[in-house]
Amino acid sequence: PVPELPGKSAFFVGSTDEFIERRRQGLQHFLERVLQSAVLLSDSRLHLFLQSQLPVPAIEACVQGRGPHSVTEAILRYAMAGPAWGQRGDGGG
Repeated sequence: PVPELPGKSAFFVGSTDEFIERRRQGLQHFLERVLQSAVLLSDSRLHLFLQSQLPVPAIEACVQGRGPHSVTEAILRYAMAGPAWGQRGDGGG
């Protein structure tokens, strides 16, 4: 099972900085729990999410073999091209 994401509260009482720090800590804890799961750690979508700037639809297309690159190619292309690659969502850059 995927760990639960920390909640977002529209009614947070306190400063914006406090909210951001609590949210950051919650997301960090969530990610640490995800990375402790062998099943989740082996998921191609997780690797693309963490190792590229591709939007979710492009990640799904890549994993399903409908994108212009394999998962490995997409990760390697992003690593070599830097953060600008894939921001348009078409895998180009």
